[in-house]
Amino acid sequence: MDDLVQWLRAQLDEDLRIAEAATGHHWDVCDETTPYLIHDVDAYRVNRTLDSTVGRVAVAEAAEDRSHIAEHDPARVLREVDAKRRLLYQFEHRGNSVRATAGLWDGGVWDDMLRLLALPYADRPGYRPEWRP
Repeated sequence: MDDLVQWLRAQLDEDLRIAEAATGHHWDVCDETTPYLIHDVDAYRVNRTLDSTVGRVAVAEAAEDRSHIAEHDPARVLREVDAKRRLLYQFEHRGNSVRATAGLWDGGVWDDMLRLLALPYADRPGYRPEWRP
């Protein structure tokens, strides 16, 4: 499991790097006159009287695509990285030593949770088939 923890930590580092490098952190559809644009909310609010391209981060004609892009903005990614790192901490510090009522939290459950945390990254280099839950 140590290899999986190390690999997963590297994936979280990459997610963090990408999110921090992105334009702004909070994205939304800010201008109803050009609803197909997704903006960095803070940049748009400061510059809303200027050109509609100010703070633009994406263009999407379908409302469903706009909703998806805005919902998965860098701020959300940063929160997810933090949550997953906290789970990794719990795994490393409690892992196989945890024994809850009726054995519900034995070491196998922690291992399964770790594999599930890694599953979204299965398409990235270095993911091993034996890590699949």
